[in-house]
Order: sequence, then structure tokens, then C-alpha cells
Amino acid sequence: MPELPPAIPAPPPSPGPSDPTVAMLRRFPVKSMLGERLPELVIDERGTIGDRLWAVTYGDGKLGSGKNSRRFRRTEGLLHFSASYAAAHDAATARPHVVTPGGSGLRDDAHLAELLGADVRLAREDAVSHYDDCGVTLIGTASLHALGRILGDTEPADARRFRKNILLDTGEPWIEEDWVGREIAVGDEVRLRVVKRMKRCVMTTMAQRDLPEDRRVLKTLTADRGMCIGIGADVLTPGTVRLGDTVRPV
Repeated sequence: MPELPPAIPAPPPSPGPSDPTVAMLRRFPVKSMLGERLPELVIDERGTIGDRLWAVTYGDGKLGSGKNSRRFRRTEGLLHFSASYAAAHDAATARPHVVTPGGSGLRDDAHLAELLGADVRLAREDAVSHYDDCGVTLIGTASLHALGRILGDTEPADARRFRKNILLDTGEPWIEEDWVGREIAVGDEVRLRVVKRMKRCVMTTMAQRDLPEDRRVLKTLTADRGMCIGIGADVLTPGTVRLGDTVRPV
């Protein structure tokens, strides 16, 4: 009997016609400030490199935020500041460039303290993570459309309110929540384990530069979605996520 040729390994699953794709990528260099839109995100074991790596920090170690807790102190006006890195390679090491509510560049920590009226400085993450929960967060466009309908609006809820790293173009509302407890592949490199639905806080209601305050958002999420929208994930395989990448459970 002739020897059979060696079996050819099966190729990885091809993207399906309805698999979600990456529609927008955001990074937030300073916790609780506005961030930057990017064509790609570099992911390491911690999460997006440079994301929430810095924070407004009080003398007692509490971090400036939109809420009060054991770790955070509510600090008004942070969502009127924005932060970015000068170049992609700066994200792991350099201090971010911060633009003040007036549109000028932040000079130094004394300038920050003056603007916020508090004894604060901009500090890099040390032993304790600045993340509330997970290192990578995702949300689907169909979920934003669904929330907009629940709110009675003609437009989808604005993704900027929820401060997620990855916005997915999805065809079905809340489909991303079905991935909790599963691994997902993002493009050809990154694998994540989805660990939870993300509970949202009062920051979702706060005014940003060109977004008005909207207290309906958190009330509606609380009543209809258990305060949750979007998902949080831990990193299994680092790599780069790019616009247009396909996302699928594995």
C-alpha cells in the first residue's frame, strides 16, 4: 500500500461575512482625560501601550477621576483636558502632551495644579495599575445604536462617552457580550480573553468638549442593562490591532 502523504494542517478559520471589524481605535494617555484616535494600537501584557499610564495624582496618592472611591477623588473638569503622545514610540516612556481647556499646552505640574485648584501632579503608573478593571475594552456600533433607540434619540449613543479602546462595527446589538468567558482573535496577532461586561459610572453622563451633559445615559443603562455596556478583556497574546481587523471568537 503506498505511503500516504503527511496530513496538511487545517488553516485558521476564515473571517465570516458578518464577523465584526475594528472601526475605531482610541488610547487615553492620562486617566479621565480625553485621548487620541489612532490607526493602530500596540498591545502588551498590560493592555494598550501608553493607555492610562499617567494620572492626575493627589498628595495622598488618590487619582483624579469622575467619581469618588477608595482609590479615586472626583475632580471636576478633567474631560475638558486632552492628552496624546508626540510619536508612537514615546508611549511607553515619554510624558504625554496635555492640552488644557483653553487650548494651550500644559506647561508643568504647577500649571496643572493652578488650573484644577488642587495640590496635584501628573504621575506615571507605579506599583498599582491605573486601570479600573481590564487592560483592553471593546464596544460594538450596534449596541450604541440600540442604546440610542432606548434613549429615544434618532442618533446612536456617542462612543466617546464610554471611553473604550476598540470600537467594533457590529450588526447585532450586544453581540460582544456573548464573548464573556471566551477567547477572541483580533486581527492576525492579538488574542484576548473577555472577562466581563463593563459597568459604567457617572463619567458617561459628563460633558466633554463638544458633548453636553446627559444624565439619561447612566439612568438608562442602570434600568435596562445592569449599568453595563461594552466588554473588558485581558491580554493572552500581545501584538498590534489595526483598523479593519476582523474580530472573532476562537
